[in-house]
Amino acid sequence: MGSVNYRRPTYLGILASALLTALVIIGSRNLEHFDSALFGYTIASIVALGAIVFRYAVWLQRPATRIYWMRGWQLFRDRKKLFKNTANAAETIGKNLVAQNFIFKRGFTRWFTHFLIMWGCLLAAAITFPLSFGWVHFRLEGDLGYRAYLFGFPLQVMDGRSLIAWLTFHALDITAIMVIAGCALAIHRRLTDRGAIAYQTFLLDFTPHMLLLAISVSGLMLTASSLWFAGYMYSFIALLHQATVIMTLFYLPFGKLFHIVQRPASIGVELYQKRSQEMQQAVCPRCGTMFVGQMWIDDLKKVVDELGFDYRMKNGHTLQDYCPRCKRVMRGLAYAGLPDRLEPVFYGTRADDEK
Repeated sequence: MGSVNYRRPTYLGILASALLTALVIIGSRNLEHFDSALFGYTIASIVALGAIVFRYAVWLQRPATRIYWMRGWQLFRDRKKLFKNTANAAETIGKNLVAQNFIFKRGFTRWFTHFLIMWGCLLAAAITFPLSFGWVHFRLEGDLGYRAYLFGFPLQVMDGRSLIAWLTFHALDITAIMVIAGCALAIHRRLTDRGAIAYQTFLLDFTPHMLLLAISVSGLMLTASSLWFAGYMYSFIALLHQATVIMTLFYLPFGKLFHIVQRPASIGVELYQKRSQEMQQAVCPRCGTMFVGQMWIDDLKKVVDELGFDYRMKNGHTLQDYCPRCKRVMRGLAYAGLPDRLEPVFYGTRADDEK
């Protein structure tokens, strides 16, 4: 197995950070609409994006990931099935990414927990990043109206007393409540479920929830300070909130939250599996059963070879050529015949040992 090449991922990470920096400058009209109080968020976002791209590029160098990635794009670009592939991709996005059906199979509570955390975080990110980068800002027009500007272009005036305005200005509070509820359910499960207790670790399983809780609670504290306590300790809470957000952004590329970035790759994996079922099927040389697509077997052999494993057999086949049932039978037969191939070992009596 070859060593990981960090040069290309490093260049891609630097390029991504530079591109986001340029977009911040352009989108904020040469920093005209950029809020200097949000400078820390912006720098952390730029660094985090570079780290995310770096790790994603390293992840794609893994043999199995690279095979799925390249083969998935190759299958998707098939002109004869482009419409069908697009429909399958849209279906996968709707079921697995939007509705999170793969979690629902494990139980409603787990699905609801995951749904609250995922959509709370995604909606909050969709609001905070454009505001932090200066891509969106608001101006008071008249006594009651607010006009939103997107990349410096004016949008429709919004009545400050309307329900839309209230939802707009309290959207982050709503997402914070969603995340708090989801994290509370997740932590409760990890403290009571025996299966989760058996293999969980504090760094991977509790730290992400603690960071998300810290962000959400401190964000709600900012709202409470400005609405009900006349700005009491607002500056301190703002610094605390900024510190927790920055820590989370730096944790994102290298912690468990990175699966948020990895999850969209499941679109290509599912497309790969569906197209593989429609192609020539591999036949088990022992029982004659067709059990999986031949393309899948061929790619698996490439991955195993790149990882440095040799499963070639004396009959010219490899272990991957056999169906799962025959693999179990062959393994059992090998174990059954193992004593006959071992060199006999004779043990003497205690008297012989004393001699």
